Amino acid sequence: MTSPHPTTELLIARHGEAHCNTASIIGGPTGCRGLTQRGRHQAQLLAEHLRQHQSHHPIHAIYTTPLRRTRETAAIIATALDIELEIVTELAEQHHGTADGRPWRDVVTEFGKIPAHHPNQPLAPDGETWTEYLHRSRNALTQILARHTGKRILIVGHGDTVDAAFHHFFDLPTTSRATATIAMYHASLTVWRQQPTSWINPTAGLRWALLTHNDTRHLTDTPKPHPATATPQPKPSCAET
Repeated sequence: MTSPHPTTELLIARHGEAHCNTASIIGGPTGCRGLTQRGRHQAQLLAEHLRQHQSHHPIHAIYTTPLRRTRETAAIIATALDIELEIVTELAEQHHGTADGRPWRDVVTEFGKIPAHHPNQPLAPDGETWTEYLHRSRNALTQILARHTGKRILIVGHGDTVDAAFHHFFDLPTTSRATATIAMYHASLTVWRQQPTSWINPTAGLRWALLTHNDTRHLTDTPKPHPATATPQPKPSCAET
């Protein structure tokens, strides 16, 4: 039976490799210096992959965060798909205040605890907590999805963006980060699609299904790291590095 509800599909792409990743520094507005040459190549491969499907399975809107590495990745994709790009400030990854631009190892050493065990405490006194970030990003995600019911949407974001989507769709508590996390390669794709809650009773509404996660098949000529180091992190939390 066919569902009477229009189904929405959400694609989340992590940005390509950035200079802050290779330098292991906190890449906020100050620390982010954009994509490396390898990161640009990854973004181009991702853009070509999406372009090949655009004629028969089109993306209708592209959103990204205000940080340079995501804007550069999204711009490459938007050009390939000939779609106007929209920057959403609320999609930015967790803010770390004056720790921005500093080495992750130094900041976490000064913090003195495992960040994943303290979601309600910022890494820097003027920073944002993980709980605050989740609240902000989940609200932004809800608003974006509400604008595009029945459409296919792409968000070019961070590892944190994918993590926030998992928390949102599975309604996970903020403390779950202490017991489980997710790996995200640069320029990888994660895809969610709405499906009927009950195929027998299609009028029962829709729920979100995870179709693919951390997909990098489009990066055919880009060497991939071992999964254990897919998101290299000198700090014990799963925030961006």
